[in-house]
Amino acid sequence: MALTQKQLDERLDYIGASECAAALGLSPWKSQLQLWAEKSRQIPVEQVDTLQTWFGTEAEEIVAKRFCLETGKSVHRVNETLYHPKHSFLACHLDRKVEGERAILQCKTASAWSDEAWEGEEIPAPYILQEVQELAVSGYDRAYIACLIGNHRFAIKTIERDLSLEAEVIGKLVHFWQEFVIQKVMPHVSKSDADTLYKLFPVGEEEPEMELTDEANKLCESIAGLVADSKGIDAQIETSRNELRAMLKGSAIGKTDTYRVTWKNQITNRIETDRLKNDAPEVYAKYLKPSEGRVLRIGKIKVKKQEIK
Repeated sequence: MALTQKQLDERLDYIGASECAAALGLSPWKSQLQLWAEKSRQIPVEQVDTLQTWFGTEAEEIVAKRFCLETGKSVHRVNETLYHPKHSFLACHLDRKVEGERAILQCKTASAWSDEAWEGEEIPAPYILQEVQELAVSGYDRAYIACLIGNHRFAIKTIERDLSLEAEVIGKLVHFWQEFVIQKVMPHVSKSDADTLYKLFPVGEEEPEMELTDEANKLCESIAGLVADSKGIDAQIETSRNELRAMLKGSAIGKTDTYRVTWKNQITNRIETDRLKNDAPEVYAKYLKPSEGRVLRIGKIKVKKQEIK
């Protein structure tokens, strides 16, 4: 179910348990920078309303029922926002409370591709951190995580409250909120932050030029070195691929003890944009979609040699 604008605005005032991993820079879905930019009200919160999120919400009741069927326990909904007793900017929304226990139930769904992440005693790290925060906020002793995986397996995991781990996690969340969000100090950036950085700084003013620090020099040198290395690696990869093609000759399929290699014929259909532009300019213009952004380029400044007099 999509959140209302009022609910989205209210959630800007605290870190929810599902955002714990992002606040610590450990979430595969949202970076620390994006969370910081949203909580410090510098970019709008994007409403996530996909089929996957809809199914996850709708499947909560199914997962809860299956949990009760397999464990014999009873659960009920908790329709309120709970806040940490000492830090009001830490909160959570519990999926279910387990009756007769000081325990909570978190209902999850996962694709079949996530099967290995739930093998044995394994639990995905973002969900562990979510439960650490929920137990800290609620004060309960135990959290159950029930997950329907690819509609073919049902996993139930238990997380006992660990005060030592809890203190470490809460300490980092407090630091993130007080030192970064409140102070509006940018945290470290990651490889997924290009879109967030563009939202923060959508317009680049050409004048005046900014004098960058020596740290920028080091970054430029590092990037140049990595690009040169990657070109060499790409060349080695393509050479190895060509060696395999030469081995296959006219065969479409080859096998080793551990690998299956194919070099099959296929037809790829592509639109000839130059021809379309010339033959049907009105059609080309109709479907032309401008893409706005900022392009980062790095160029070496040529130092002029001083004339010897």
